[in-house]
Amino acid sequence: MVVAQLQEAQVNYRTLLEQIPIITYIASLESLGKLLYLSPQVQQLGYPIDEWLAESEGFLKRVHTDDRPSVIDAYSKTYRHHVPLHCEYQLIRSDGLARWFLDDAKVVYYETGGTPYLQGILVDITKDKETERELFYYRRRLDDQVTKRTQQLEKQCAVLKSANSNLDQVLLERRQLEAELRIREAHFKHLLESTCEGILGVDAEGRCTFINKSALAMLGYTHEELLGRDVHATIHQGCSDGLSVPVEQWLIYSALRGGNSQSSAEIFRCKDGSSILVECSAHPMRLDMQITGAVLIFRNTTESLCYQATHDPFTGLINRAEFERRASSVLASAHIHKSEHVLCYLELDQLKIIKDTCGYAARDELIRKVTSVLQSRLRQRDTVAFFGGEEFSLLLEHCTLDQAWTITNELCEKIRECSFTWEGKSFSVDMTIGIAALTDADEDLAVVLRVAESACYMAKKSHNQVHMFQSQND
Repeated sequence: MVVAQLQEAQVNYRTLLEQIPIITYIASLESLGKLLYLSPQVQQLGYPIDEWLAESEGFLKRVHTDDRPSVIDAYSKTYRHHVPLHCEYQLIRSDGLARWFLDDAKVVYYETGGTPYLQGILVDITKDKETERELFYYRRRLDDQVTKRTQQLEKQCAVLKSANSNLDQVLLERRQLEAELRIREAHFKHLLESTCEGILGVDAEGRCTFINKSALAMLGYTHEELLGRDVHATIHQGCSDGLSVPVEQWLIYSALRGGNSQSSAEIFRCKDGSSILVECSAHPMRLDMQITGAVLIFRNTTESLCYQATHDPFTGLINRAEFERRASSVLASAHIHKSEHVLCYLELDQLKIIKDTCGYAARDELIRKVTSVLQSRLRQRDTVAFFGGEEFSLLLEHCTLDQAWTITNELCEKIRECSFTWEGKSFSVDMTIGIAALTDADEDLAVVLRVAESACYMAKKSHNQVHMFQSQND
């Protein structure tokens, strides 16, 4: 029955892989690039799967000539050292057109000791590359337009000062120049509105003189609500470290005073009272060799920083603060729905020995391997977090203590089966787990976390792999 379930799970997993919009593949480690399996999504490149599998070089044969040296170098490094593969390159379709792909793969080892293989995915990033080129183009156009307009204004002033011999001619020239300025300004405004970055201008006093649609969308204002207002007082909340900045030290005023471009990370205040993190730069505007204002260009970085704040950068798992936030939410739900959940505290037992024997690189590789095992064995609604050092934590939602006992013992068994070898040295791997119920009877999450940690300590003390906290005997 277990074999049938495994076979059904493998079929379901393969069906899932063949439905998602990425190319999955398996390659042999005995011949550089030789493909053993390809998902049907590869047919978007115009070649049949059999042709890819018959080709000794696999994807490498279709790599664009500009990218081929670096791609071969990356593959060779992975094949020699079994390190993860991560590179971007162009593949030539059957119609001769090139598409950009992100190739992300790692070496997979059979638990039974069979020949390892390379398993990876290809993600089409052509649109991302095209967007990068467009953004670069618009940034360059914006710089050119600002420079051209400033130079044009300087030339116009010089013409007006020198043309004092004939008033009619001066007035005529002035009208012509004003008409040209209106055309240029219309072009400049069109350019401002076509970029996704926020752009606003200020005069020498720091009052808003123009602002594009992207900036208004980020801040939640209308043109009328910002034009003429003090930019610092209205939208500037402080530096990215949370400290407030005096008006005279803000980068836009540094650009106005010093005449040099400035850049920094800042916090902007939106109309609704919320805040966004931005990367911004300020550039002075000159007229007749005098600084008359500045242009502020910024983009919202809140989302990427939010991910960094809630995830461990090494394992990609959520960190302790985010885990506690999610667990607190589950505890609140338990009070409402009278549901039962389980918190688990995990410690990797041989980590210090491996680090002292083989170094930090071996320790890091073992943590990554254990992380992969934990993620592969848990249910979709379960949460795993890395607390740092040798500590992990699990939140098993809608789970009884008896179910958690079975799950955690299976986890320990899978971890123990993961033999770890580094530079010819083999190590056994064990994990100790303490588990505690999280129900509507609990009021303080911190207490439940301490109980789970104490249960883990009891497991170590009694030389067991799992210890379940039960109030009647603990």
